[in-house]
Amino acid sequence: EEMSPFLLLDYAGPAEFGPTDRPRGVGEHPHRGFETVTIVYQGKVAHRDSAGNAGVIGPGDVQWMTAASGVVHEELHEQAFAQQGGTIEMIQLWVNLPKALKMRAPRYQTILD
Repeated sequence: EEMSPFLLLDYAGPAEFGPTDRPRGVGEHPHRGFETVTIVYQGKVAHRDSAGNAGVIGPGDVQWMTAASGVVHEELHEQAFAQQGGTIEMIQLWVNLPKALKMRAPRYQTILD
């Protein structure tokens, strides 16, 4: 009974967005029991979550979020990027956590280029 730990691989873009003052992206939503690894190729993405973590990643940067016992988060175009407009291109991998790690506290980290 072995399964792949890889749940989803999502490639977004490249997509051109015009300037706006309105938030763009994915609003608040829950995750639990897995990790997301996000790599931005173009544009800037802002993260905020219910554990008090926040950060911005841009081209070449990586965001690693461990949802574990549960977190509510949002990923939006970074405010200055949204106001000027531009191209967004990114990839996100969802990785299932082993049963023993699913109830740990959520974590968030960035690896900046």
